[in-house]
This record gives sequence, structure tokens and C-alpha cells, in this order.
Amino acid sequence: MNGNQKQIELARETLKVFSDRGENLSDIRHVVHYFYGGNFDALGSSLAELGYSVRPTVNSDGIVAERHEAIGEEWRTTTLANLCELADTYNVEYDGWEASMERQQPNPPNEPRNQRASLLSKIFGKKN
Repeated sequence: MNGNQKQIELARETLKVFSDRGENLSDIRHVVHYFYGGNFDALGSSLAELGYSVRPTVNSDGIVAERHEAIGEEWRTTTLANLCELADTYNVEYDGWEASMERQQPNPPNEPRNQRASLLSKIFGKKN
């Protein structure tokens, strides 16, 4: 298994994090992919044909490809696998992906003021 193909297996763990945090993997979300080295200009053209928005990396040593899509097991084994194969075709390193989390963990409820004051008095030795 080459480095690009390892990304497919690493994605399994990342998708588990999304699921564990309550994300619905069928939600459409912003997904960003990173590619470096090789013939990334030709790869960029191929990715644009597949509907990706493509731009150079900050140092112009690779490309960033992004679009909105659902992620999940089918995405991992088809779309992501195809991206890795495409990167191999152009001798480009696929450096991974990131996606937005749509659902955020709720903030813990605020403590009632009197509990907070009691805690401060314990810390600083002051009475309420």
C-alpha cells in the first residue's frame, strides 16, 4: 500500500471522530484536499473537470482542491480512493483532507452565580 492509499485507511479514523461528535455524515459539507509535488498542474486540470475548485498552495508547491459533498464510508471508498489513484497517476502526494463540522458540541451551562461566588470564596478565602 503506497502513501496515497494509506490516506483511505486514515480517513476511517477521521470519519469515526465525526460520527462520535454527532455529525450526520450524509450532510453536505465543505471538504478541502491537499496535494504536493509531481505534476500538480495536470492534476489540477483533472480535478477541475471533476467539479473541484482548485488553487495553488500558499508556497505554490502544490494545489488545494475543494468542493461541497457528503462524506462517509461510501465517500471514503469511492471518491477518496479515486482522488488517491488520480494523485498516483500524476506522481503527486495526496496529503489529506479536512471538512467542516456542522454540529458543534453544546457549551456547558453557566453555573449559577451563587455557586461561582462560593467557589471564589473557597479559593480566595472571602465570604459571599
